[in-house]
Amino acid sequence: MLSSDDFYHVKAVADHGSLSRAAGALRINHTTALRRLDQIEKRLGARLFKRNRSSYALTPVGEEIIRLATHMERGLDSGRRHERSAGAHTSGGGVVPRDTIVAQTGLEFLKAMVAGIVPQAPMAATLGFRLVDAGEGRATFEGVPEFRLYNPIGTVHGGFAASLLDSALGCAIFSTLAKGETWTTLELKLNFVRAMSKDTGAVRAEGRIVHRGRTVATSEGTLKDGACKLYAHATTTCMIFPARS
Repeated sequence: MLSSDDFYHVKAVADHGSLSRAAGALRINHTTALRRLDQIEKRLGARLFKRNRSSYALTPVGEEIIRLATHMERGLDSGRRHERSAGAHTSGGGVVPRDTIVAQTGLEFLKAMVAGIVPQAPMAATLGFRLVDAGEGRATFEGVPEFRLYNPIGTVHGGFAASLLDSALGCAIFSTLAKGETWTTLELKLNFVRAMSKDTGAVRAEGRIVHRGRTVATSEGTLKDGACKLYAHATTTCMIFPARS
């Protein structure tokens, strides 16, 4: 299964006809762009491009992926128009009015965000990650560690991992909410396993519900790269507020 970011990565290579130019447009280095494309093709079990030194040409499978990516891009454009009509911040994310959120279940709202119908959060745009999948009791965010996220000692700041996991774990709980219910995080416990760098490639934070009570819920999750190497794991506790009568 491919995420929306995977589709956009493939589309960038197809649009530019060159991995180097695509890497520049995506603001990642050539090695990271190549590694991610290799991971995508391995996940699909098919070649998307006929490669040579000077160009990348789409295979029939690649052409189908581009068709899907174009469809997703149109959906995102529709979501951006929705942001503008609602007066939302449009520099890469937006905030949906509370009444709009509580008028649907948590899972309905998260699926609308994955589809681009409602905007990703401004925080996600700031750090370069996004919600890519959601189901009952689970949520997945993806991001790409970059040089701009480095701390003074030359590795990606721990706040990047914390933000990804906080988002995934919180949204795993969010996905269980009924219409009218709201939530907030009470505690986040995080363990770092290894450092990330600008060469790590895309990482995925997967959150899973552990317990859903009437007023308190807990979830757990992991942060891994495309090779399933673990970088951090975490647990969270959230407070659930009932629907207003």
